[in-house]
Amino acid sequence: MKSAALPFLTLLLALVLNGCAGMSQGEQRMVSGAAIGAVVGGPVGGGVGALLGAGVGAGVGYAVDQSHESY
Repeated sequence: MKSAALPFLTLLLALVLNGCAGMSQGEQRMVSGAAIGAVVGGPVGGGVGALLGAGVGAGVGYAVDQSHESY
């Protein structure tokens, strides 16, 4: 089982990293915020916590992007 999982995880990682290549900085900030929020909210509140964390993280990423654009 472990030997079959390594190529799959390698391919998945490559796809994820390439998927962000064409995004704007604002989109990258929102996705990063959502991912970090989900990782932090998941252990705290389970599925609902992950969902709320992702929403809050995306909002924070958007706010950070807007503050960077005002300069």
